[in-house]
Amino acid sequence: MKLSINNPLWAVVCAAFVLAACSDQPEPKETAPAQPQAQEVQPVQPAPKPAPAPAAKPKPAPLPDLTAQQLADKLKQWDEKLALLQTDFIQNTSYDGVEVSRSQGKLFYDRAQNRLRLDTLSPDGFLEQTAVTDKKDIVILDENNQHVTTLSWADWQQGQPNQALFDFGNYTALLEKHSAAVQKQDGQTAVLVLTPKEGEEYTLYLTLSKRDFFPQVITIQSELMVTRADLKNTQKNKPLPADVFGGFNK
Repeated sequence: MKLSINNPLWAVVCAAFVLAACSDQPEPKETAPAQPQAQEVQPVQPAPKPAPAPAAKPKPAPLPDLTAQQLADKLKQWDEKLALLQTDFIQNTSYDGVEVSRSQGKLFYDRAQNRLRLDTLSPDGFLEQTAVTDKKDIVILDENNQHVTTLSWADWQQGQPNQALFDFGNYTALLEKHSAAVQKQDGQTAVLVLTPKEGEEYTLYLTLSKRDFFPQVITIQSELMVTRADLKNTQKNKPLPADVFGGFNK
């Protein structure tokens, strides 16, 4: 017997197959809700401690006041012991309170050779001129160390406003020609005032360190003219650069 698709029996057979197929499908499983991942807890870093403030340097202990004679004696002592000297300087001259000149440079002194060298530098620190002397004659050299002229030391020095700046090694004699007084002093410095016992009228002020009684400032006043030299980076009795007095020819 041939089944026709219009036969009711064919419809029953198809329905049976559909039900069997549906009964073989697995039931969907319920998915468990996703658990949130635990976040890693970072340890709390303590705030950095501020760096300790640098310890303040202790101030040097104040030194006692000294009389003019005591200061003069101390000045003579280092002058007698001074064999070698190297120092920077800044010098300015004013008239009636108005600056008329300013210079800077380096000074070298050797007692054994009786030589003194004075380098004049530009504001930028370049060499402009050199003067070398044995305190009898003085040779002037240009920035290329070429000879310019030779002069008498006495004549040249007379034209300098602050002669005490070039008198290292001769301060003992300088003190003998002057009367001394103390202008002011504190625990670290003292200002010794020198006035000529005879001759020219001027006042010389020496600001001395009470540590070694070497001048820190040399000032000379003559009427309305004032010349001041500040000494810096001073080295006493230490070797000088080789051939520092080269170029001196009498």
